[in-house]
Amino acid sequence: MPFGIGRRTCPRAGLAQRTVNLTLGLLIQSFEWERVTTEEVDINEGSGITMPKAMPLEAMCKARPIMHKLLSKSADDV
Repeated sequence: MPFGIGRRTCPRAGLAQRTVNLTLGLLIQSFEWERVTTEEVDINEGSGITMPKAMPLEAMCKARPIMHKLLSKSADDV
């Protein structure tokens, strides 16, 4: 219920959900992701309305080679 229900719902919930989807897609496309440990992921949920994880997932990211080219090109233009 982070955006409310019924008449009291957030008028920009659709925009927020699209923005989250686009941002997540950009992160997946731009970086290579790896887990920090080789242990299995703990999928137990903690307490709260939005069902947070009991133990947060830790990950490392590394920019993909195409992003290095893009970022160096935009830094030269500035």
